[in-house]
Amino acid sequence: MNPTLARVSIRHLAAALAVTLGAASLNVQAGTPLYHLTVLSVPDATGVAAKDINEAGQIVGTYFDQNFVRHAVLWDAQGWHELALPPPATTDGEVDGIAYAINNSGQIVGTADDFEPKFTVPTAGLLWNAATPDQFAVLDDSVSVGVSPNDINDDGVVVGGFGVPSRAFVWTSGDGLVDYGIQDPNVEDQQARWAAINATGTIVGYWNQHVSNIHATIGQVGTPEVLGMGGLSDEFPTNAVGLNNSGVAVGLGLSETVADLVPVIFSSDGNYTEIAGATLDQVDGSAIAINDSGVIVGTAGIGTANGPVPGLQAWVYRDGVAYDLYTVVDDTADFVRFANAVAINEAGVIVGTGRLADDSVASFVLTPIQTDAVFANGFDP
Repeated sequence: MNPTLARVSIRHLAAALAVTLGAASLNVQAGTPLYHLTVLSVPDATGVAAKDINEAGQIVGTYFDQNFVRHAVLWDAQGWHELALPPPATTDGEVDGIAYAINNSGQIVGTADDFEPKFTVPTAGLLWNAATPDQFAVLDDSVSVGVSPNDINDDGVVVGGFGVPSRAFVWTSGDGLVDYGIQDPNVEDQQARWAAINATGTIVGYWNQHVSNIHATIGQVGTPEVLGMGGLSDEFPTNAVGLNNSGVAVGLGLSETVADLVPVIFSSDGNYTEIAGATLDQVDGSAIAINDSGVIVGTAGIGTANGPVPGLQAWVYRDGVAYDLYTVVDDTADFVRFANAVAINEAGVIVGTGRLADDSVASFVLTPIQTDAVFANGFDP
């Protein structure tokens, strides 16, 4: 059945509003800049990729050294700090590290990959604390498969995926790594992974069988199972990527007008609504994060990807309008474009990545320009 025939009426209304809101976006963008730009940097790095920001303005991510090995990194008011990684298995080996998420207590989760000997060492899920960046703990060294955490809430609960094919997990300091499994064991080669967790222990993510057969999922800490969201999410390709503390999830879903995955907001029954104007001048994209005020950030121009990969343009959706972030900053520095906006905190500060003239990856912090004195000079990590 043609998916355009199966959409609820509110979806058609959202599509009808897209042109109007798009015109409004252009008018606002021509005016005063909305954000102050700060460039995140690490000396001698060949690339920098921010992944998350907390309420204190601490940012985590990864940088590439001259040998293109990635290093997990933290930025705060004192500057940048390398996060410790396990030693390589061989004397001439390299360990690749990425910090993916940070909570408001300064707990950080990420991964370490030992590339020698020939990827035989599984991915290690790591836990750091911003107060002691030279120390780390392995989330669960009793499993002989890779552990890939994606998020951590303020209670220190970690979620992600482990093993091949991937299975969803929840980790706590009390129970360790608990297998939440997959959505349907009867589906051949199905895998599942959690993407985000909020303060109440609600979890969202996806299950997939192959590239095109992907569906948003939901769960709750303490109940080891992976559930489909229901509604349109079970019927059409979807992926839940971000979640706020009110339980509103965002991500991507099949468009009602074209055969492309576009940024969406999920409702509690699993249906979803396209975010008007959020594909900008592209045909596809993904929402990535949403704060408790309902401001959403993401990427446009993801091609055939079924997840929030860096696209061609970064955007923010606020007050009912989608903005191309590259056009609403006070300075673009050496960026030729912003590729994706990956996180936003309650102050509205956005972090993401873009491209420089040599096509290397760089990262930005965008602070709302307000009359409030605390934001007068932007955010300086």
